Amino acid sequence: MTKSNAKALSDPTAYAYCLAPTPWMTALRQRPPLTERHPELTAKRIQIEKRFRSLLPGQSETDPVTLGRGILMAVLRLGLKLLRLYEKGRKNALDLRLNEEEFFFQNLPPGLEGVRILHLSDLHLPRRFPAFAEKAAALLDGLTVDLCVMTGDYRWGYFGPVDHAPEQISTILSGVRSRYGVVGVFGNHDSFIMGETLEKEGIPLLFNEGIALPFGADTLWVGGIDDPHIFRCTDLKAATAGAPENAWKLLLAHSPEKVREAEALGFSLYLCGHTHGGQIRLPVIGALSYNASCRRSQILGWWQYKNMQGYTSAGLGTTDLPVRYLCPPEATLFTLRKAPKLS
Repeated sequence: MTKSNAKALSDPTAYAYCLAPTPWMTALRQRPPLTERHPELTAKRIQIEKRFRSLLPGQSETDPVTLGRGILMAVLRLGLKLLRLYEKGRKNALDLRLNEEEFFFQNLPPGLEGVRILHLSDLHLPRRFPAFAEKAAALLDGLTVDLCVMTGDYRWGYFGPVDHAPEQISTILSGVRSRYGVVGVFGNHDSFIMGETLEKEGIPLLFNEGIALPFGADTLWVGGIDDPHIFRCTDLKAATAGAPENAWKLLLAHSPEKVREAEALGFSLYLCGHTHGGQIRLPVIGALSYNASCRRSQILGWWQYKNMQGYTSAGLGTTDLPVRYLCPPEATLFTLRKAPKLS
């Protein structure tokens, strides 16, 4: 543990997750309900949800979203078992890792030097396997950060109840101390019911919104948009509304499918997930599928587009099949750094 971490942990009022909310967290929790913040987009999204999934009562979280998808996964599972690779993939999927990265920016203001951001994506929390949350909690226990962000897909599948998600997220973050708490965005697995459930339990989401975090004389603007992949109810301009003129901008999105637009609006860092890094990767070839309209270079890890840097997380969870190959599950801890001046 670094000296700075030890100092922070000795002052529980400075860093606390859901224990002593900061004014910033209080302001987030006092916003109008989700359905009232962008009424037109809310109505559109709920209609798309109904078309995208049947929402029939009694469906299991393990049910495929379509018959075709279910057949494909059954064939893939059988093939992996015949090749005696299935159990190895299951073990790989539980080999949770914490990756620590430093990002260097020419335009980083002095107040943001050394800011630590914990990024969690694609938790895909299964109701039937709560031990996964406990394993993730052990991975993150003792971390001290300035902000924890989550970029969507909180449930395993597409169907079934969602009330287990807040409890399991709280378990995962129980040992994390975050100066500005936690904030998330919607993923393609997340219905509006999921969003309302999370916010009811004190886990705020940014639905085409942003909020300013003060760091001395400087400001970190955190913008968040709706899932760009399926629902297409994103409004990037709304996610910048109210941002101070000189704020340094971070965007939270579920997938790397709004890169050009985000860079054009002045975001310096884009954090996302969705792809799982492919989840199944082959040597040399890489991901067989990544299910996103983006450059192949943007499906896993660090990337850059013009003046904006980004990171696509492999995610902590899995979906469809609980296996991973050459793509370990990850949580990522970023430290922001000022880049040396170019000579």
